[in-house]
Amino acid sequence: MTRSAFVRTAAIGLALGIGMAACSSSARGGPLAVTTLDDSPSKTLSADGDLWPNCWADDDNIYAAHGDGRGLGSEFSDIGLERISGSPDSLHGETLATGDALGTLWSGSDYTRKPTGMACVHGIQYLAIQDLAKDFNSAPAASISRSADHGKTWTWDRSRPMFEGGVFTTITFLDFGKDGANAPDDFIYAYGLDGNWRDSFNDAVPDPADLFLARAPTASVQDRSTWQFFSGLTDGAPRWSSDIEAKQAVLHDDRHLYVDADPATAHNLTVISQGGVVYDKPLKRFLYTSWTELTFEFYEAEHPGGPFRLFFSKDWGPYPWTAEKQGGYGLSIPSKFIDPAGQSMWLQSNVCPCAPAGTSSYDFSLRRLELSPSAAP
Repeated sequence: MTRSAFVRTAAIGLALGIGMAACSSSARGGPLAVTTLDDSPSKTLSADGDLWPNCWADDDNIYAAHGDGRGLGSEFSDIGLERISGSPDSLHGETLATGDALGTLWSGSDYTRKPTGMACVHGIQYLAIQDLAKDFNSAPAASISRSADHGKTWTWDRSRPMFEGGVFTTITFLDFGKDGANAPDDFIYAYGLDGNWRDSFNDAVPDPADLFLARAPTASVQDRSTWQFFSGLTDGAPRWSSDIEAKQAVLHDDRHLYVDADPATAHNLTVISQGGVVYDKPLKRFLYTSWTELTFEFYEAEHPGGPFRLFFSKDWGPYPWTAEKQGGYGLSIPSKFIDPAGQSMWLQSNVCPCAPAGTSSYDFSLRRLELSPSAAP
């Protein structure tokens, strides 16, 4: 069976004012190609933490959030927020807020808070936070916090989570560049997963195979009632619904990798996970960087809602990894570090100190990624 037979995508042309008219797969340009991907991070900001969803703000700094560590500070927390400045060759920063100053833990002592997405728009920073079970097997609740003073203080609705029941609780904002400058309208776009960001090995929790799309006016990102979910097409035009149960996937990929691997090691790995989505304006492509514990999975599309196409898959397994060659998780491409031609960029990824090989990259860690636009329109 070919790779394309594994990947079912929804052809969703979003007329968003940047040439995003409705289209079909036959109208697409060819796929991108990865010409360079470093075997391991070569630029790091020494820290203590992982995940690092990030955005590029109006003050030219990157704002990023870490999980499970001290970040750039001295105190351990399940979640923290950093301001990062400089270039990949010279990164520096500081921790601005941690723990209860960022958001509420809704689900009790068996859960911790995890950052899943960040957006910087109109001088405001938004941070999506989910409750994740300590065994990683469920993510029942998520909310969005807001900062109007560049990350120093944060506000959110403390009465209840914005998303509940494991539905759309892994939230990744679409990165439209510095302060959202490349956004086509006054909405914030966000992708979400149901259930969890990996196979939970629990039949009661669905495996992640679908990526969903939603939007909210920038003036009311924290007002759940103003959110709209992509729910299909009518005559080639997108339908948006305030009913979350009406949402339809913009990408479906139900592959499982390492199915027959030793159950005591990484096995039965799902390819749709908590990653990042960035708009590469020079190439006119939306890039979704996903991963499994042992692979990288890259998808591209000409429209926020697809059709997304898997254009690169890198197998780093099986263990052991080394300091010179390793995979990672929590993938994102900081828009600040995409070159003017849109071809050279830096991929952020992490390796937990608990990795079986003893390899660790528990920092804000960057490796070079270069794409070829040889078949781009």
